[in-house]
Amino acid sequence: MLMYLCLSDTPMWTDVAQGVSAIIGAVGVVLTLIFTACQIHQASVQVRESSKQSQRESEDRNRPYISMDVIPSIGGSGAWDLKLKNTGGTAARSITIRLVNQDFIMIDDNHYISDHLRWFMETPFDLMPEASKRVYWIITDGQGDVVDGAPLQGKIEVHYSWRREADRKDYCDSLTYDCIKAPIPAAATGPTHSGGDNPELKNIEHAIRGISRQLGEISR
Repeated sequence: MLMYLCLSDTPMWTDVAQGVSAIIGAVGVVLTLIFTACQIHQASVQVRESSKQSQRESEDRNRPYISMDVIPSIGGSGAWDLKLKNTGGTAARSITIRLVNQDFIMIDDNHYISDHLRWFMETPFDLMPEASKRVYWIITDGQGDVVDGAPLQGKIEVHYSWRREADRKDYCDSLTYDCIKAPIPAAATGPTHSGGDNPELKNIEHAIRGISRQLGEISR
C-alpha cells in the first residue's frame, strides 16, 4: 500500500512534457500578441504619416503663393516697379508688404510715390490665382540717385493668408533685390526723325517700337 502511494506522488514524464509544452505555448502566444501589437502600432504610424503627407501635398497644390520682383518700370528709364503675383491655386487674402530695416527715400517735398507706397503697404488687399499687381517702387534722377520711393537695394517681406472654410493659415515670403547691379536690358525706341526720306514712316516705326516696349514691360 505504501509503495502504491509513493508511485502515485511521482510526476509522470508525460505530465511534465505537457506542462512544459503549455508554458512554451503560452510564451509563444504572448510573443505573437506583442509582435501583432507592434505591427498594428507601426501600421497606425504609417497611416498617420501618410495622412499628414497627403495633407501637406494638398496644401502645396492648393495654397496661394505670392511672388515678388523689382523690374524696370513701364514709366520709363530711371524708374523701377514692384510686381506681385499670386502663382498659387487659391486666393491670397490680407496681403501686406513691408521694407525690412529700411525706409523710403524723399529728396524734397514732392514725395508722391513714397506717400502712396506707405498707404499701399498698410492697406491689406487680396489677389486671385494668376492675378498680379504692379506699382511704382523707385524713381531716380536718371543718374542713379533715388529721388522718391524705396532704396535701390533692400529686402521686402510679404505677409498673406489662406482661408479655407473655418481654417486660416498665414504665410510670409521675402525678396532681396538689387537694382544697382541688376543687368536687366530695357528695350529702346530709337530717336525720332525730322528729315531725310520718308520721316513720317520712320516716326511711325518709332511709335510702334514704343508701343511694343510698353506691351513687353506690362507682360513682365
